[in-house]
Amino acid sequence: MLKKFFPIEIKSFLSILKYNKNIDLHIDNKFLLKSLNYSRFLIYTIEGYPILFLRKFFGLNRKPNPPPPKDHEKKLFETIRNMIDEDIKNIENKLYSEKLIFPENPLRHSKRYLEIVKDSFYSSLRAKKNEYNKFSPEIKKDIQKFPEYYQRNFHFQTDGYLSKESAKLYSHQTEILFKGSLALTRRLLMSELIKYIQNQNRTLKILELACGSGDSTHILLSSCKNIELTAIDLSHTYISQAKIKTRDFSNVKYKVQDATKLNTMEEKFDVVFSVYLFHEMPEKERNQVVNSSYEQLNNEGFMMNIDSIQLNDIPEFNWALLNFPQDFHEPFYMNYIKRPLENIMKDNKLKKINTNIRFLSKSVCGIK
Repeated sequence: MLKKFFPIEIKSFLSILKYNKNIDLHIDNKFLLKSLNYSRFLIYTIEGYPILFLRKFFGLNRKPNPPPPKDHEKKLFETIRNMIDEDIKNIENKLYSEKLIFPENPLRHSKRYLEIVKDSFYSSLRAKKNEYNKFSPEIKKDIQKFPEYYQRNFHFQTDGYLSKESAKLYSHQTEILFKGSLALTRRLLMSELIKYIQNQNRTLKILELACGSGDSTHILLSSCKNIELTAIDLSHTYISQAKIKTRDFSNVKYKVQDATKLNTMEEKFDVVFSVYLFHEMPEKERNQVVNSSYEQLNNEGFMMNIDSIQLNDIPEFNWALLNFPQDFHEPFYMNYIKRPLENIMKDNKLKKINTNIRFLSKSVCGIK
């Protein structure tokens, strides 16, 4: 039945299982972790279909331009398969906890998904009308206190990054968009930062820029004991959600703070990092963030920025990058993908630049 309605995903999922036919089918830890990862991939893929229907029926109904290559599904699933194998190796090496991939309460998940489907209807209408600065009355009251570039409905989502409802839905929404691969990608790209911290024989002061609802914050806190983490964001509602997500940790503090103006902070840090920040900023602000971060780093400090891949990082995925801003309200994305993040960090005096790529994302690291 499922194969009839979801032929591409189910066929590919079954081929993945076939590829892994030599797995020891005893219910051991590795098999459990593979099952959880593949199940997550399949669940979020299926959850995307009603949302795709709403977007096509009530919102934008356009064919990809440029179109994807004919073998893009094969490339997608091959990439996911390799990432899952790497993820399990990281867990086996105790780089981070297997608890990070355990599923949440299914009732909570299902309830939130229904809210997402409902919200997708309204975001589809906004997309069709290109309404990217439409906010509820309570948000309109103080929206002028935010930078101009931030006063918009990114992705056409309700109230942008400014409401409690948006903060509750956002992580789930982005997982659906990336077919359940986003948390996996985030863990793999953060592994270099986690290794760096774990190899230090001291407590490090860490600054996270644009922490959002706390997904990356939670990964780092769960993986590293020798840190004092300060997490900042422009949105106090997203910070509130992050506090809930990390309520079991005492070595983190949150602050509403503009990442372009870190000089107002008294502390210096051993590490400054961000996850999916730069593609949502104009070029001027991107440069300001890197420069401001550099100034807040201690000597020999470590900087990592994780974000979307850029043009020609993986040429066969260029079609996806070029289509993304056409389907979602991402006004600064085209500029971002044409301005290599590596060059921005070099121009701002960082040394030993290193890039790692996983699927549609990359991390760029440097030393002061």
